[in-house]
Amino acid sequence: MTLLLRLTGLVLFLLAWELAGRTLGDALLAPPSAVVSELVTLAAEPQSRATIWQSIAPALVGFGISCAIGMPLGAVMGRSRVWDALLHPWMSLFVVTSVAAIVPILILLLGTGWWFVVGVVVLSSVWYVVLTTYQGAVRIDRRMLDVGRSFGASRVRMFTAIVLPALFPYLLAGARIGLVHAIRSVVLAQLFILTGIGGLLQEAGMEISTARLLALLVLIMGIGLVASHGLGQLAGWLAPWQKAVGERR
Repeated sequence: MTLLLRLTGLVLFLLAWELAGRTLGDALLAPPSAVVSELVTLAAEPQSRATIWQSIAPALVGFGISCAIGMPLGAVMGRSRVWDALLHPWMSLFVVTSVAAIVPILILLLGTGWWFVVGVVVLSSVWYVVLTTYQGAVRIDRRMLDVGRSFGASRVRMFTAIVLPALFPYLLAGARIGLVHAIRSVVLAQLFILTGIGGLLQEAGMEISTARLLALLVLIMGIGLVASHGLGQLAGWLAPWQKAVGERR
C-alpha cells in the first residue's frame, strides 16, 4: 500500500510537471519528456560520462576520509570528557560554518585541482559524521558497560561486543548524512573551478532551454539516492541484526 501511494504521488507530480512545462515552455521549465531526452544524450556522450566520473571519484574519496576521521573522533569525544571538552567547541564552530566562505583559502592551500574538490568534500561532511557518532557514543547505556566489566571483558571485547553494536545505527546515520553533504559539496566545489558536474551546470545555465540543467539536477539526485541505498544495503550485510530489529518495529 505504501509503495502504491508513493508511485501514485510520483506519477501525479510528473503529470503536473509535464503540463506546467508545456505551458511555460523550455526556457522557463522544461517538461519531463525533454529532461529524459537530455539524460539519454548525457549517457550517450563519452565526454559527459567522463566528466560525471570526475565528480563521483573525489566525492567518494572525500566521503571515505570523512568517515575515517569522523567516526573514531566522534566515538572518542563521546566516551572521554577530556577530549569532549577540548574538541566540542571546534566541532560546533565548523558545523555551522559555510564551506563556501572558506573556499578561497582552500584554493590558496590546495590549488584548483582534484585535491581541492576532495578538501571541500571533507570539510563539508566530516563534522556531521563526528556529531552523529558523538551523539551515539554519549547515549551508550552505562549498565551495558558495567555488565561487560563484571564478566571480566577486556577493552577490545567490550568495544566489539557492546560499544560497536550500540554505535552502529549512529554510524550509519552519520555516514548517510555525510554522503548527502559530500555529493552536494562536490558540485559546489566544481562550480567554483568549472569542472565536472559543476562545469556542466554552469554551461547548462547559459543555454536557452532548461532541459539540460534539469537533467543534470535529476542526475545528481539519482546519484545521491543510489549511493544512499547502496550504503544501506552494505550496512545490512555488515550488521544483519539491525535489519531484524527494524523489522520487529
